[in-house]
Amino acid sequence: MRRILKHIAVTGFFLFVHFALLSGQAKGTFEVIHISKISSSSDEMAPVIMSDGILFSSNRKTNPFLTKKNLEGIRLYELYFAPFNEEGEPVSPVRFAPNLVRDANIGPASVTSDGNTLWFTRNNSEGRKLGKKQPNRLGLFTARRSGSQWIDITPFEYNNTEYNYSFPYISADGRYLFFCSDMPGGLGRYDIYMCENVDGRWTKPVNLGPEVNSSDAEIHPFLHSSGRLYFASDRPGGKGGLDIWFSNLVFGSWTKPVALDEPVNSAADDFAFYAVQGGLNGYFASNRRNFNDDIYSFASTIIRWSACDSLQKNSYCYEFIEENALKQDTVKTGFRWEWNFGDGATATGITAEHCFSGPGVYDISLDIVNLITGGIEKRQASYELEITDIEQPVITSPDTIAAGETLFLNAGATYLPGMKIGRYYWNFGDETVATGLEVSKVFTLPGRYNIQLIVSSAPDATGVVREVCVCKDIEVSANVK
Repeated sequence: MRRILKHIAVTGFFLFVHFALLSGQAKGTFEVIHISKISSSSDEMAPVIMSDGILFSSNRKTNPFLTKKNLEGIRLYELYFAPFNEEGEPVSPVRFAPNLVRDANIGPASVTSDGNTLWFTRNNSEGRKLGKKQPNRLGLFTARRSGSQWIDITPFEYNNTEYNYSFPYISADGRYLFFCSDMPGGLGRYDIYMCENVDGRWTKPVNLGPEVNSSDAEIHPFLHSSGRLYFASDRPGGKGGLDIWFSNLVFGSWTKPVALDEPVNSAADDFAFYAVQGGLNGYFASNRRNFNDDIYSFASTIIRWSACDSLQKNSYCYEFIEENALKQDTVKTGFRWEWNFGDGATATGITAEHCFSGPGVYDISLDIVNLITGGIEKRQASYELEITDIEQPVITSPDTIAAGETLFLNAGATYLPGMKIGRYYWNFGDETVATGLEVSKVFTLPGRYNIQLIVSSAPDATGVVREVCVCKDIEVSANVK
């Protein structure tokens, strides 16, 4: 509860198989790195990716002789900007648009995709106009870029001094605004709401409902281009403290939230997930080091292979031809050729076709049967047939599904003899990934999706990890009701 209050109140209140050999331990879904170049002994959080750097909130000291605090003596948050260097890493943060606020908390923030409009959280009243016992709740504000300045600071039309509006996120297309509030009628301490821009006006806030919100707190919403809504919550079922969850909007309903795996989520507070649109890398905040909120980068370790073998279908059907029998006179009254396939099935004729039920070792024989006596006149041939599956990862799933339905995928039929499998990775072809022997996926838009299953071995004695990839197309049809 203490940490939630900090983030809400303080922040503003025969197949050829391609193998890859990798050195090191088996990977998780994401690789996480602490961004030490912008960290301080204070708190940094709520990273927002811009074209030339990241915007974030911090309560660090900017003047060794002056610390900005509110009336309760709590250090105020401000916005900072860390530009990208040539390697694309954020460095040397500076104060961002200090004219936006005076003697009040500011942040978190969100920026429109064109970079010209800033949405930000701020106390409704600036300075020290309020008495010490008067609540200075949070509201949403916008500012417009004019050259290097931010002007026209405008409060959101639905702000209310009786409760908090905070954690804004404006969707990439500018159509939807997500934010959090403790307004009456919610489901928990803090809920996520959404407004839609219709003809230039924002609709009234709508609670996202019990599929997303809980009796606990949901904060820091972020909508990815894949259709996933990421948010932080201290609800049960996570790793501990605040955890990062995601849900998909499927035909007007949100799917049951799923918590991200380690190492993004941890036993500490993990929150403020923000990814590159169209990618699987970005930033989030966590207090896993020294109990300070710091910013971390993440990047998916489940890369999309440029060359991945198509899934091959195992066939257990064979045509049998005995060449020696073909040389003999086959038109003999009173005789027939009889095949025995070793699985209880038989066939007649010098040539025969048969489909076996699956892999195995089968004793095949061809006899000349005397039709008069019923006895075997002569055994023409006898040999052993060994049938094996194709060496490959195997995706077991329907080939087609309707948009909005749950697609279940299974890798249990994978056949990679001699390989000790460490983990199964899935890339769904729509900027989302998963791990596990069995996974599920909901595609919200119709189309053809190329799913990749990447099987990773456990490290061998020298630390080498082997990976194999196979892919399969899934047709997602429009859901017609």
